[in-house]
Amino acid sequence: MRVTLGPALGLVAATILVPAPAYADEPSAQAIEATTGVKGLVRPSGGDADDVGSATTRDKVWASTTTVRIARDARRGVSVADSGSGSVVLGLPGGGRPVVSSKGTVVYPGNGFRSAVQTTADGTVRGLVEAGKAGPRTFRFPLTVPQGARIARNADGSLDVMRGATPVGHIDAAWAKSTNGTTVPASFGVEGTTVVLHLGQANASRVVAGLSYHAAPGKGGYRGAAAIDATKRTAIWTKEEMRQAKPLDAPEVAPKGTRRSAPARTAPAAAAATDPAAGAMFFSFLGVKKRCTATVVHRNLIATAAHCIQQSGVIFNRWTFVPQYDKGATPYGSWKIKTIYYDQRWGKLNNNPDFDYAFISLQPQNGKYVGDVVPWGRAKLTDLSWRGPCSGDGCPEIPTHVTGYPKNLDSPLECFTQSRLVYLSENGEKGSYFYTFPCRGYAEGVSGTALVGQFPEQGHPGYEVIFGVLGGYQGGGDTDDISYASYWVDGKSLFDDAASKAI
Repeated sequence: MRVTLGPALGLVAATILVPAPAYADEPSAQAIEATTGVKGLVRPSGGDADDVGSATTRDKVWASTTTVRIARDARRGVSVADSGSGSVVLGLPGGGRPVVSSKGTVVYPGNGFRSAVQTTADGTVRGLVEAGKAGPRTFRFPLTVPQGARIARNADGSLDVMRGATPVGHIDAAWAKSTNGTTVPASFGVEGTTVVLHLGQANASRVVAGLSYHAAPGKGGYRGAAAIDATKRTAIWTKEEMRQAKPLDAPEVAPKGTRRSAPARTAPAAAAATDPAAGAMFFSFLGVKKRCTATVVHRNLIATAAHCIQQSGVIFNRWTFVPQYDKGATPYGSWKIKTIYYDQRWGKLNNNPDFDYAFISLQPQNGKYVGDVVPWGRAKLTDLSWRGPCSGDGCPEIPTHVTGYPKNLDSPLECFTQSRLVYLSENGEKGSYFYTFPCRGYAEGVSGTALVGQFPEQGHPGYEVIFGVLGGYQGGGDTDDISYASYWVDGKSLFDDAASKAI
């Protein structure tokens, strides 16, 4: 369960189970809330002998439900059960009989420090400590995770709970503030499945610190493909028109402000491409000739980015697809499109970057489909949920081959690089998982480029799968060296839906 970047954010409804018990505020809760703020806090309710209470949140983006149950015993901590990604129990460093503030902060008084829990309407769970200047500086948060899961460190100090190659949840980098508002050094250590919070010295009498846990999205939110009949929105372009087309600009889907970027990596250079399945997709946007990249992934389907279909509510026109297009050359002909398929959530959620992918069927020529003419079948299309255990920083990097049409070069370029799954977020907001890869000069026009992963562990060096298309975060990237792709939680479901109707 998660919330994505920008105006694409769906509002998240919080459902309280029963009226909460009335507890008096106490100074520690006030100090904690003054530091964290109280916006979006959900007050637990329905307590019993074992639990302070529960709260349930529903994510309109991923259609998953997260139930948070807070125990009276701090050592039992907080159970976070998400309908998509599974359950995690966050244990607390300790404390006595809990007190619930009027805003919803649960405080466990202790000796020299206090533990606390906050739940927000977007499903975030905060495990907190409030300590005096002379109090302890190390706090342990034991996690109970799904069988086979582990905690992976990230370069920015954040953590991911991973089950194989699939994220279960994300923990933001450690933070700490003194009660006078100054930042206090903080970092995480990991001992098995226990997160250890380390604090530096503070220049104030008390410090508030902690971790923020976000459940990852899981399968189950897919509600079918939205389809656009494009038979009257297609055309065959002249070579001169093709050469006049300009790369499509990235959509405005992310909020302005400082973004967390992917970890810096050395970017390989792109080179002349030879993959016949990749091609240029031409279209008209408000009367201006534009193009993206698309790839043949089925006998009669091409894959591209959803933002290469429409922007700001405007559906593009005069589409044509040219496999292995090169400076006006059309070695496999030009193909009119027929039907466009995209995840319903892309349109309903204001071009949400989590669902920035689409599949398009083409009109046959002389009784043949595009896949009968273009060599395309070497790579399978899938998500990566079948992969084995991860290790190191999140997941191991994926050897990746991409072929697209960057800038105004009018020719395809390919890049052999490494992709990885990362969690990216706006300051203070929940984030999303995206694939990212480095490649020098890959900017503008490469939207929709297929990410072809190479997995020799599947039995032979040539085993390849298409696991994403360039797009999503920042429309695929706002620099020439780093690119992004949406994390295909339900991309394979959309493909299967489109494939069942393509022929």
